[in-house]
Amino acid sequence: MTDIAKMLADLQQRRDELRVQLHLASKEAEEEWQELTSDWDKFVSKSQFDKSAEEVGEAAKELGLKMKAAYDRVKKA
Repeated sequence: MTDIAKMLADLQQRRDELRVQLHLASKEAEEEWQELTSDWDKFVSKSQFDKSAEEVGEAAKELGLKMKAAYDRVKKA
């Protein structure tokens, strides 16, 4: 086998190995991306829930104050 033929075979083998490694790396990156996307969705959902919970808490507080004032009015009457 000539030096060039040997070099060609070696380069072809390295090329094939890199192709496999890139494919595996892209699968790994894709899996990590999917996980990050899932985490992002959870984060957005939780932030909306926290916002809603805060709004509900404020509404409940306001209702409680109105009820207290109404009870006080009834008691005075």
